Amino acid sequence: MDKIICKECSKEFDSDAGLHRHLRVHELSIEAYYHKYFPKLDLYDKSLIKFKNKDQYFETDFNSRINLKNWIKESDKEEVKAYIKKLLEKRKLKKNLIYSPSQVELRSLVTPPIRIYNQFFGDYYELCASIGFKNRFSKSQPEIKSNAERLNDCFIYIDSREQKPLKFNIKSEVTCLKFGDYTLSNKDFTGNCYIERKSVNDLIGTLSGGYERFLRELDKAKSAGAYLIILVEESFSNCMSFNYLPHVFQKGTKITPEFVFHNVRDIIQNYENLQFLFVDGRKEASRVVEKIFSCGDAYKKVDLQFAYDEKLI
Repeated sequence: MDKIICKECSKEFDSDAGLHRHLRVHELSIEAYYHKYFPKLDLYDKSLIKFKNKDQYFETDFNSRINLKNWIKESDKEEVKAYIKKLLEKRKLKKNLIYSPSQVELRSLVTPPIRIYNQFFGDYYELCASIGFKNRFSKSQPEIKSNAERLNDCFIYIDSREQKPLKFNIKSEVTCLKFGDYTLSNKDFTGNCYIERKSVNDLIGTLSGGYERFLRELDKAKSAGAYLIILVEESFSNCMSFNYLPHVFQKGTKITPEFVFHNVRDIIQNYENLQFLFVDGRKEASRVVEKIFSCGDAYKKVDLQFAYDEKLI
C-alpha cells in the first residue's frame, strides 16, 4: 500500500489515522490541513466544501441542497444530466445498492429528488433500471385512487399500546396488534397493511437506542407477510434538521439527523415490505392513514413520500 505523506513536513504514514494524529505537531486541524493542501470548492458558489471526514470531503460537490438546486437550474442541461446520473451510479457502486433509491433516500442526501430526474430523463425508474437497479415502484407520475365507500363497511384497529392515537372520520376499535399502530379490519382490501405512527422524538429514539429492537419488529412483520408504513407526523424538512427544533433538541445529545437517516436508508434498502412517509403534523397523519387504507393495495406500487411531496396523496 502506498505511503501517505504529510504535505507539511514530508513524513510518511501507513494510514490516514496516523497522519491525522500527526497534524497536532503542526498545530493544524484535520479540516485546515485538507482545505490548505486539497482545496475543494462547491460547484455552485465556489466556497470551500465543509469538512466532516475525508471520504465525505472528497465525495461532496455542494455544501447544501439549495446550492445543488441552483446549480441544476443555471447549468447546461446535458452537463446536469450527466452529473445527476453519475450520482446514482456512484451510490449504487459504493453502497452496493439493489433497489432504486426512494424519495426519502434521495431527499436525505445532497441529491436531486425524483421530480428532477423525471424532468431531465422522462422516467426516473427507467433510468434506474438502465443503471442496474431493481425497481420497487413503477410509477414516476403516481396516482393514488381511493375507494372511500369501501371504508363504510370497515373500521380501523388501533393498537392498545398507542399512547397518542390519531382521530379518524371512520369507525375505529382499540385492540392489541402484533406490530404497527393501525390497520384496517379488511386485510384483503389493503394487502395486510399496517401503519406505525411516530413523532419526531419517537423516530430519533427508534433509529438510535431502539434500533436493534426495531429491526426485530420489522423481521417479525416481514415473516408475517405484512407491509409496514412508518408514518412520521413531522415534515421531512423538520426531521432533517431536528437538532434545531426547540421541542426536540436536548442539550448534550450526540445523535444527529445524519446518523438517524443513515439508518433510515439502510432499513429501506433491506426491507422490501416497508416505506417511510413524513407528513406535516397529526391532522395530516390522520388524513393520510384514511387515504392509504381507502386505496386498497395501490400504495405498494407507489413511492408514498414522492406522492405526498407532489400533493397526490
